[in-house]
Amino acid sequence: MERYYSEVLGYIARSVGCKDKAQNIVQEAYTRLLSHNQNYPQQDKTHARALFFRAAKNIVIDQYRNSKSVAQPDEVELVAPANFEPETVVTAQQQLAVLQCCIDALPLKTKQAFVLYKFKNLTQPQIAEQMGISVSMVEKHLATAMLACRDALKK
Repeated sequence: MERYYSEVLGYIARSVGCKDKAQNIVQEAYTRLLSHNQNYPQQDKTHARALFFRAAKNIVIDQYRNSKSVAQPDEVELVAPANFEPETVVTAQQQLAVLQCCIDALPLKTKQAFVLYKFKNLTQPQIAEQMGISVSMVEKHLATAMLACRDALKK
């Protein structure tokens, strides 16, 4: 098993991303296999390399599972995220209403370009092609719309 130590160490180090942690894991696997061999000396030793790899991999899996343990309900502090606070929700709703009014008040072509860009996720060349205008005109429409929205939110 000693001859496989560095090979298993390299494999586990790549798996866990930390050489020190990998050394501890491989050492634990080596210790487990030695203990197993002492308890069952008559067992076939032809697959020692595979057993070494499997033991080390199982330790990694066990450690991962143990690190993902869930806290007990009485240990969990129940705190709502900030975006669930009533003031935040109301403010967001008010801003959305202001933006909706601003977008509705935009000139037709500017509104169309803005909606295609922001809500349909089209690129400026795609918008230009769809609207039958130049890309620079699309840029002007978008700039006008974004400035109007910014100004509306400032008020």
